[in-house]
Amino acid sequence: MRKLILFLFVLAVTPAFSADMAKVRDLFAKISVDQTSCKSLISLTKSYSLSNEPVLYAYYAAAEMALANHTSWPSAKLAHFNSGKSKLEAAIKKYPNDVEMRYIRYCVQQGCPFFLGYSSDKQADKKFVLDHIDQTDWTAAYRKKVREHLNA
Repeated sequence: MRKLILFLFVLAVTPAFSADMAKVRDLFAKISVDQTSCKSLISLTKSYSLSNEPVLYAYYAAAEMALANHTSWPSAKLAHFNSGKSKLEAAIKKYPNDVEMRYIRYCVQQGCPFFLGYSSDKQADKKFVLDHIDQTDWTAAYRKKVREHLNA
């Protein structure tokens, strides 16, 4: 009985068991236009770090950037954007060959207003993702969706 309780405790406090990538990806697709999805993605990914789940950390960073869309105060908008940007760039710097992180950055840069000056990696990320998409463990349906998005 004690082992079962210990196992359940470890399971409850270990974030790696809680994230469903399909749900994370679905929420990510909506974060820039839906505040509830943005906050849900933040809640789902906030416990991850660059060292224990870097892809989920990258999704957290993107959601933090998207909070700027759902904030009215200009300084808060910029603070959310810059904080998330720093996190996302740190993740990609540490894992430059991670296809999903590069796709996250592509999506963020694609939706960024030009005056923020955050678009310099967009074309390189698009090419990288298209060149390496077949090496991912993504489902065929998700690969197709990403290809359609990149080729739109």
